[in-house]
Amino acid sequence: MRCAPRLAASLSAAAWLLALLACPVRADSPPVERRVLPNGTILLVSEQHALPMLVVQMMVDAGARRDPRGKEGLAALTADLLTEGTATRSASQISEAADFIGASLGTNADTDAATLSLTVLSKDLDAGLDLLTDVLLHPKFPEAEVARRREAALASIRANEDDPGRVAGRAFVETLFKGEPYGHETVGTPEALRQLTRKDIAAFYDTYYHPEGSIIAVVGDITAADIEARLGTLLAGWKPGNVPPFVYPAPNHDGRTTRRIDKPITQANITLGERGVARSNPDYYALTVMNYILGGGGFSSRLLDNIRTKAGLAYSVASFFTVNKSPGSFQVVMQTKNQSATDAIQRACGEVERIRRDSVSDDELKEAKLYLTGSFPLRFDSNGKIAGFLAQVEFYSLGADYAATYAQRINAVSKEEVQRVAQQYLHPDQLDLVVVADLKQAQVSDAAACPAPPAP
Repeated sequence: MRCAPRLAASLSAAAWLLALLACPVRADSPPVERRVLPNGTILLVSEQHALPMLVVQMMVDAGARRDPRGKEGLAALTADLLTEGTATRSASQISEAADFIGASLGTNADTDAATLSLTVLSKDLDAGLDLLTDVLLHPKFPEAEVARRREAALASIRANEDDPGRVAGRAFVETLFKGEPYGHETVGTPEALRQLTRKDIAAFYDTYYHPEGSIIAVVGDITAADIEARLGTLLAGWKPGNVPPFVYPAPNHDGRTTRRIDKPITQANITLGERGVARSNPDYYALTVMNYILGGGGFSSRLLDNIRTKAGLAYSVASFFTVNKSPGSFQVVMQTKNQSATDAIQRACGEVERIRRDSVSDDELKEAKLYLTGSFPLRFDSNGKIAGFLAQVEFYSLGADYAATYAQRINAVSKEEVQRVAQQYLHPDQLDLVVVADLKQAQVSDAAACPAPPAP
């Protein structure tokens, strides 16, 4: 089927969905109009009239960072339960109503925010918005569904215990952010989940699910005025609730911790890292270029070249920054044979120190910029991606010109800036280390992962 400005209205819902998959969306910077609903909710609208469909994505400041101490997993469980029953619909009725119009309705919580999303054909927008606003405004959190979703979360945690990479990642987060809002996985901990009750969930919802800080991104076949009017009516009863401000506590961990977890596996799973930066950090662009050269650039990265290509120690090795509202983490993640774990760690330490000490080459800088600017438009190749992008730009206060100026900011990064941010944000002698391996074979010491560099 060939893409056209509007597809034949006689197609079935299933045929519509197949058509959507066949019709790519423009990949350049999306147009967006920003409005504010009467209750204070931010509305972002990107008109995309090529296809008769819409994506609606809502972000609410109710992510896992809001979990109270001892109730880790509460934000995620609350978000999961939004679609499990309302004042007028059961969980099965919600699912059947979405299926009837061929819509996709989902909810989840990540570290910083909870998200509600809807994908629906233009002709069924009213029905889709009725579903979306019903689960947002009128959840009932039935006891039976609370028990079922809690058990599903516990089962997910148990399943992750069989994945050494997930075990290493969880242990690293717990070590780096011990006792802090970012110090647990979104799903929570078994101990906390078993104690969560319907009362806890209802209280969390009543505290955080309000218009303050909430964002709705709408992308598709509609005008800004039209969707503003519809949502203004549907959300008229959604009142501000004095949501508590979020203040991240002072860090209480200074690094240099080594955790070794024994598992009968042939490949050691290694995570090495430290505290990183917030998404709003002005050095984000220079750090993005620096990290591409260090370990984010796949086969062209220094870590992969050293540890895999030259030494043959690992099939997979990469570095990355997790960026949130508050400072996230910098991580080097790799897998290698148990017997070569120490060698691989030392090589990773060496590359972290080298990018701090020596200037990167002209070719490395050029390749990083070409890739980062060339791949950026892929963030806009579907309505769903555009909606997520717009919501995150607003949530993280990146500025209305973020998409238009991204390439310019990446291209402005110099070799001197790459070295500066490497020296400022990477501290080899302060890195935490987590190793999940057969510890009889992986002889990893309790000493600091990376030795202090020699004095100049």
